[in-house]
Amino acid sequence: MIKENENIISWETNLFNAIKDVSDIKMQINAWNGKSPNIVSSFSEIISILYDDFDFERYIEYYEKENGENKLLALMKDLDKMISEYNPPNSDELILSDPQWIEITKKATSIYKLKTNTN
Repeated sequence: MIKENENIISWETNLFNAIKDVSDIKMQINAWNGKSPNIVSSFSEIISILYDDFDFERYIEYYEKENGENKLLALMKDLDKMISEYNPPNSDELILSDPQWIEITKKATSIYKLKTNTN
């Protein structure tokens, strides 16, 4: 499950920063609508970073093996399920006002707050 020479601390830091980006609706509104010239982002990009770059599903498996069942694990599993079941509208602008997406951002906020308060 853990790759040889894999830096767990770096993986976790990057993964939870990606979760923070999922949670940050204000950043999304600015970046996805081109209002923040220093940030280039989109729905597809933040999901790709979370899953493709930082392998959220594999992290959940790793975390469960290392820590067992707990609140953080339950929240991460909920977020994973919510994202996997999410059928986004066909534009970032519509996603930003979609109640389902808002719930996903709230779940990600819960995870990020819990993680940062336990470290």
